[in-house]
Amino acid sequence: MKQRVHAMSKAGFVLLLMVVVASTGFPQQQKLKPILDKYVEAWNTGNFNDLDAIMDPHFVRHSNDQPAVEGLEGMQKVISGLRTAYPDVKIVVKEEIDAENKSVCRWTLTGTNTGAGEMPPTGKSVKQWGISIFHFSDGKLAEEWVAFDNQSFLRQLGFTLKPPAGMKK
Repeated sequence: MKQRVHAMSKAGFVLLLMVVVASTGFPQQQKLKPILDKYVEAWNTGNFNDLDAIMDPHFVRHSNDQPAVEGLEGMQKVISGLRTAYPDVKIVVKEEIDAENKSVCRWTLTGTNTGAGEMPPTGKSVKQWGISIFHFSDGKLAEEWVAFDNQSFLRQLGFTLKPPAGMKK
């Protein structure tokens, strides 16, 4: 009998812990999700009207080996550049994990390279997944760290990787 009471106490504690964790995470998600939705909407539509309301004036975006992008104007240039090269670009958040002033999103990007960008258009479609880590300050996006596989992205566009000159097979 004593073992049964002890097991029930453990189960009750685990259930209580799960309820506390779920209930404390839910309000945080409700607070961050609308901000991230507006950010993704800007990428998907090119509409920058709401970006200044959700981005910290000192926002910084870090992406793979690219130079950091700073501020609202810098982000508008990045988004516009991508939308020019991929007019049908679509970003979909597949998974989101929120914590105090932080959010991690796993996303997919699809689009067709029909516009002029850093390189001539290939006419090829791409599908890419990536992960972004967002930091918030005073209820606004303050920083983003982005990671995705550039080699896969370029391979879908028809590019190939060659070994350095002088390397033997």
